[in-house]
Amino acid sequence: MTRYDFLYDGEPYEATVEREGEILHVTVGERTFQLRPAGDNLYVADVNGRRTVVAAAFNKDVCHVDVDSVLLDIREASEESFAGAGDHAAEKDKIFAPMPGKIVKIMVEVGQEIAEKQAMVIVEAMKMENQVVSKAAGKVKAVNFKAGDQVDTETPIIELDIEEQK
Repeated sequence: MTRYDFLYDGEPYEATVEREGEILHVTVGERTFQLRPAGDNLYVADVNGRRTVVAAAFNKDVCHVDVDSVLLDIREASEESFAGAGDHAAEKDKIFAPMPGKIVKIMVEVGQEIAEKQAMVIVEAMKMENQVVSKAAGKVKAVNFKAGDQVDTETPIIELDIEEQK
């Protein structure tokens, strides 16, 4: 059994994973899920009686997981598990890709007023489109990429001016 830490909405959580052949038994809190391989970086899980596709991609020592458009950053637990990974969660004035991929659509422009949790950009990774939302209200200060560009998780796609927030 291996223990992992992950971030959900900027908050750290713990999970354990046990492998039984190709099946992964993932326990988070009191709930255990079974994941079965379904292709390249894709798994199938039964969640609340509903079949769900789970996508996973590795970047450095972090596994980026997409479960029904909920994005998780997972890494093997250690004393410094998220010493650097949570850095972006604190940067409310920058929008980062949840995992490396290609920008499908930029949904805002420089100077535009935006609301908290407003859709900002769509990033395609592992054949899935991920809508990235703002963490704060403000004004778009810079758009550093355009549709079709490849992005990583370290360079902000969009920068916001949140000091003008009222």
